[in-house]
Amino acid sequence: MQADTLRDKFLNFFNSKGHKIVDSDSLVPKDDPTVLFTPAGMNQFKKEFMGFDSGFKRAATSQRCLRTDDLDKVGKTSAHHTFFEMLGNFSFGDYFKDDAIAWAWEFLTQELKINKDKLWVSVYKDDDEAYKIWRDKIGLTADRIFKLGDKDNFWPAEAKTKGPNGPCGPCSEIFYDFGTQVGCKEKGCDLTCSCGRFVEIWNLVFTQFNRKSDGSLEALPNKNIDTGMGLERLTAVMDGKLNNFETELFQPIIKEIKRNTGESLLERASGVTDNELLYAIADHTRAAVFSIYDGIFPSNEGRGYVVRKIIRKAVSHLRALGINKPFMNKLVPLVAQIMAKPYPELRDRQEDIAQIILNEEDNFINTLSLSGSLVANEIEKVKKELEKDPKKDGFACASAATSGRLGIAAFRLYDTNGIPLELTKAELNKRQIKVGENFELAFANELNKQKDLSKSFSKMKGDVFDVKGLGFKVKETEFLGYKDSAIEAKVVAILKDGLESNEIAANEAGQIILDKTSFYAESGGQVGDTGELTSGKNTFAVIDTKKIDNIFLHTGEVRSGVFKVGDKVIAKINSERRAKIARNHTATHILQAALRKVLGTHVQQQGSLVSDEKLRFDFTHFKALTKDELARVEEIANNYVSKNQRVEVNEMSLKEAKETKALAFFGEKYGDKVRVVSVGEISKEFCGGAHISNTAEIGLIKISQEGSVASGIRRIEAVTADAAKKYIEENEKKIAEEISRKNSAEKLREAKKLEDAKKMSSIRNSIPEIIGKSFKLGGINLISSLEEGLDINSLRVMIDMIKEKANQSVITLGSQDRNSGRAFLVIGITEDLLSRGFDASAMIREVSGIIGGSGGGRKDFAQARGSKPENLSLALEELRKVINK
Repeated sequence: MQADTLRDKFLNFFNSKGHKIVDSDSLVPKDDPTVLFTPAGMNQFKKEFMGFDSGFKRAATSQRCLRTDDLDKVGKTSAHHTFFEMLGNFSFGDYFKDDAIAWAWEFLTQELKINKDKLWVSVYKDDDEAYKIWRDKIGLTADRIFKLGDKDNFWPAEAKTKGPNGPCGPCSEIFYDFGTQVGCKEKGCDLTCSCGRFVEIWNLVFTQFNRKSDGSLEALPNKNIDTGMGLERLTAVMDGKLNNFETELFQPIIKEIKRNTGESLLERASGVTDNELLYAIADHTRAAVFSIYDGIFPSNEGRGYVVRKIIRKAVSHLRALGINKPFMNKLVPLVAQIMAKPYPELRDRQEDIAQIILNEEDNFINTLSLSGSLVANEIEKVKKELEKDPKKDGFACASAATSGRLGIAAFRLYDTNGIPLELTKAELNKRQIKVGENFELAFANELNKQKDLSKSFSKMKGDVFDVKGLGFKVKETEFLGYKDSAIEAKVVAILKDGLESNEIAANEAGQIILDKTSFYAESGGQVGDTGELTSGKNTFAVIDTKKIDNIFLHTGEVRSGVFKVGDKVIAKINSERRAKIARNHTATHILQAALRKVLGTHVQQQGSLVSDEKLRFDFTHFKALTKDELARVEEIANNYVSKNQRVEVNEMSLKEAKETKALAFFGEKYGDKVRVVSVGEISKEFCGGAHISNTAEIGLIKISQEGSVASGIRRIEAVTADAAKKYIEENEKKIAEEISRKNSAEKLREAKKLEDAKKMSSIRNSIPEIIGKSFKLGGINLISSLEEGLDINSLRVMIDMIKEKANQSVITLGSQDRNSGRAFLVIGITEDLLSRGFDASAMIREVSGIIGGSGGGRKDFAQARGSKPENLSLALEELRKVINK
């Protein structure tokens, strides 16, 4: 492939010029809160630009980058991308403009054999030095060197007037001329014209100033070089293509999409509009694949939200081309094939990545199928808003104000659910809701607000090099904690409230930096060590350890005495806690091996947390584990533990480590030397963490929880050793208590059933006696009785039983509840008396006051409750009078 050749030529060329070839960093910037994604090659070298000595002064990379500022432009222009590769060479206080310009020219004209007459350049308007190098040393004629202003040829753009603070400087851009037959074809066309004839291929940034808070520029003591050349753009130039999307980096993807659009759409897909869709889909597929490759999974927040949005845009474009089923996932193998040379691991992970994208496609297509109801919900919200508005207007033919509200609602649907604007408009049209131009304006306004917010997250925030720790003028901390739990070290820096200090005294909190340490700093999922620093009677309690650029920060508080820069101290970790952490860390390796055996080799670590209390392990899998699968994983893991396998740690070159087929945590960047941890024949992984020497030390692994983290990512939690035993004991205790509770409840239910049965039997046996006490009153039978300790339900049952055996009867029963002391009164009337006008509910209302309550019911049955059980006899006597009347 042309792109592979160009990448290799670039790196080999600068390697020959004494540059260290550094692997691409992840799309997730490490220790850099100023950017959401890695946007350029220089980002991983911020500490070197600030003067930190990493052992090299020159570097070159092919950096994978992601930019989303111009997401809506992708496909509409020839060179805008979300994901792209940036070729760059860098100098950290070494060579400067002369060499940077000379080597750029040499690479383009001698290595790539580009015709010199095809190259034009721009320089910053005040940079006479760069201008003279191009004119006098390179030999470009003055008519092909353009002096431009702050917006075009200063980095960051307009930094002199608008900031941010930090290193900055002029730049020189190299352009390729496609010729007079391209673009506007005007006679005076030059590189300032945007017609497409001239394309910028390389930007050389000369970082020579430091912008201060007052806006002034001071010369940097060490001048740096930062260059960037888009591989996609360079490939297009070398292929003679006017559009990046017409190169081999995109065409296999585009052709596959066309092949699946059907004959009727193949002709339509040749048009400009459809080409824009095809280009955008190809771009977004690459962006999604590499985001997931670097551990950025679709979600509702942060980086994951951006990836979800990119996938949804691609799905919407595919639907516009007539592909309504999940299809983007099928393009993943093509991306893996195209990028196989620089990223061979993509082929191993293509199925996992495709499955994650498929899940997103399914979810979004399902959401689109519900667009009608989602739009209807938003319409209802707008209606409610209008009802509250004293100036409310019509809805069916929406006014400007209502159209604006509907436009905002349409944006909510787009931003939250991914519903395209055209789909919302179609749904409104179905409901005969006409909207004016304010609808489009309101939508565009909300979209611009969101873009500004997105840019504030994805662009640099604050000072360009605003990364904590980069200003420390101290060497990397030497870590000796793999073997030693206590060492002698020297205090090289002290921080209080984030500021450097010469000393820290009793009861003060802060961070102490040592020249060497036994404390493990939080990384790779393993928590930082705790312990203490002592110097005589002076004690500093370390509650956490973190690192920035391999400078270890021991965070804590002085318990006694004073610590000063230069003091000698004993750095001693909490060994008991470290041992628990080491057990749990080795257990994560064993769990991954067990998961891969039960679920398949698609299982890959996506994150972890290893503390002294528990372990947490995130891994790729696409559905919840069944109880049987969890039991099997736990069984295999404990079988591994019981085999008393030795745990060995070997340090080797990255190349050697890869040849051993050791598992790596994808998305993690590894140095030239790596540690490989082997657990017998069970597991072999890249790992910088602390481990035990034999699996027997783990004792027992108990899985405590399993669940979902994100689309296609599961999380398992576990405990080991004593914590596992305690978990099992507590779980068994809970189970025993639950069984006991259930047994007790069951016994109570059985006892109640028995009691109810006895009560019913007693009631049934008493019915003849109660009926036998009836007497005639006005030609009817009055059956009346006071019963002992029956609730109202039992009285109701007695009424029903008496009705079965009596006729021409009014039945009145009363009772007192033994627990509450309340009075109950019920009246029942047999069906043959209802036609004569008898009404139980009317009767109960006349007497319920006597028992201090109220009542009601039907004509054939009524009931009352009251607080005066002592008046039950009076109530029954009063009922006789009511009946007689």
